[in-house]
Amino acid sequence: MKNFAVILLVLSCSFGFGQSLTKTDYRNSQERWILSVGVNALGNEGTRNPVERLDEFSLKNPLAFAIEYRWSDFLAIEQDFSFNGYNANTRIDNGLLTEDIFYFSTNTNVKYYYSDYLFDANWLDLYVSGGLGVFSIKELNTSANLSVGALFWLNDTRTIGVRFQTTGKFAFKHKSNQFDNNHWQHFLQAVFRL
Repeated sequence: MKNFAVILLVLSCSFGFGQSLTKTDYRNSQERWILSVGVNALGNEGTRNPVERLDEFSLKNPLAFAIEYRWSDFLAIEQDFSFNGYNANTRIDNGLLTEDIFYFSTNTNVKYYYSDYLFDANWLDLYVSGGLGVFSIKELNTSANLSVGALFWLNDTRTIGVRFQTTGKFAFKHKSNQFDNNHWQHFLQAVFRL
C-alpha cells in the first residue's frame, strides 16, 4: 500500500508538471482578435518637421479605435481609425487656419511584439509597427507610419488592458500639400480581447 501511494504521488506530480502551460502556449490558447477604443492627440501641430513643437497637442474630438488580429506569437495586423481636429487660428505648416478643421486617419499596420525576448511578463506586451495610412487635415494625403507602443494587461486572463502608442506619420506628398504633412499621433486606449 505504501508503494502504491508513492507511485500515485509520483504520477500525479509528473502529470501536473506536464500540464502546465508555457507562456507561448498560454498566448496561443487565447482569442486572436483585439479591439481598442480611446483617445488620440496630434503632436507638433502638423509642421513639416515631426520632432518640432512636441509640447503642443491638438485634442479636438480625439476619438480613436482599432481592430487587431494576432496571427502568431510575435506578429499582428491592425486597422485603426482616428478622428481629431484643429481650431481656427491655429498655426500649422507656416499657415494660419481660418476655420475649424476636421482630422481623419485610417492606417493598416503590421505589429511585431518583442517583449518576450526581453523578459517573462504576462502583464506587458511591447511592440513596434509599421504600415501605410491615409489622412486628411484639409487635403487628402497618404503616409508611411512607424509606431512604438506598450500594452499593459490589467487582469490575469489578459482580456482587458491599457495601451500607449506613439506613431510618426511621414506624408508622401508633403511638398504639394499645405497642411497635410508629417506629424506625430499619440494614443491612449482601453483594450479588450474579443
